[in-house]
Amino acid sequence: MTLSRNTPLAWKNLTHDRRRLAVAIAGIGFAVLLMFTQVGFQNALFDSQVKMIDDLQGEIFVVSRAKYTLAAEKRFPRARLHQVRSCSGVAGAYPLYSELTTSVLRKIKAGLGNRGYPLRSLGYHLGDPIFRDPRVAQQSQRLRAPGTALVDVKSKLKKFDFARQPPHELAHQALELAGKKISLVGNFELGTDFAHDGNLIMSDESFARYFPHRNRFADPLAVVDVGVVHVQPGFSVQQVQQRLVQTLEQDVHVYTRQEFRRAEVQFWDKSTPIGTIFLAGKLIGFVVGMVICYQVIYADIADHMPEFATLKAMGYSTGYFIRLIVVEALLLSLIGFLPGTVVSRVLYALLAEKTGLQMLMNLDSLTFVLLATMAMCIASGLLAVRKLLSADPASLF
Repeated sequence: MTLSRNTPLAWKNLTHDRRRLAVAIAGIGFAVLLMFTQVGFQNALFDSQVKMIDDLQGEIFVVSRAKYTLAAEKRFPRARLHQVRSCSGVAGAYPLYSELTTSVLRKIKAGLGNRGYPLRSLGYHLGDPIFRDPRVAQQSQRLRAPGTALVDVKSKLKKFDFARQPPHELAHQALELAGKKISLVGNFELGTDFAHDGNLIMSDESFARYFPHRNRFADPLAVVDVGVVHVQPGFSVQQVQQRLVQTLEQDVHVYTRQEFRRAEVQFWDKSTPIGTIFLAGKLIGFVVGMVICYQVIYADIADHMPEFATLKAMGYSTGYFIRLIVVEALLLSLIGFLPGTVVSRVLYALLAEKTGLQMLMNLDSLTFVLLATMAMCIASGLLAVRKLLSADPASLF
């Protein structure tokens, strides 16, 4: 007598004990949640750090060669942008100003001191096509009044709980920036990152008023944080980039958008311990899931030793048992992956709401965690099946 090829033996082994199956699903799901959390935070770090790059118009970006990350306050002379505009294929070159060190926003309370919170202030010449968010251009007229700014709705709400209020309510907020009163006249969407808890956008004139010491010996707008360059239609971005590299001094980098993103991600991944920490977290999740899966499959094999002995005595090959356990491990990985993914998706939404980070569950994340879950379950199954393969059928009865 032989087993039918259509007999789902692996599935029956998993489901015959519903309580054990529920425990296995919870364990695998927890391991999936751990890996998704690590992947999510790592991607949030990278995605949030490059969000400003993604939200800028333009095809080429000029930054100081000393600027190793967007958060570094390393600047270049505005005269470099005049050189950029003289190059063939350039439609426009616009300065973007950024300040973090002295950019401290504080609520004004009568008779009471109040803690200030640092955030990133961005300044630009009104009318320059720099930001992709249409709300910035739509509200630019409001920024013509001195001492006005737009606030990022994704600023950390624990610190900037007023950020999502409509403009007419924002106007009633008593606030000061860098020790001077400021009025919020609208909002926009950019998002926080690991270096910035919030963002403001204002005109370059207001920016110079709040941060006059950016350039100690000259006009505070004479130094630029990021130059946003637009390429004329019909010109190759790479060719224009090469012309700029040849024209400009060696004190600046000339990046395409992808190069700018890559440089930012590489800094946080390679030059800080962040990448190593998240890798360790993913390995911990992998090991936890592997241990749980091993215990489930090993217990299943131990409970069914007499049945496996009968099959072995009947002549079923080693390959058959390996395939059986691999299929069982794959089924276990898929069953545990689904609830883990659902819970992780809910957690992503909550974290994005609370932190303002870009917690996105994209296809790459799903694929990575699914493959890691399948690998850990298969590896556990292959470890557990060794007991069965090394046993003598006669000794199993």
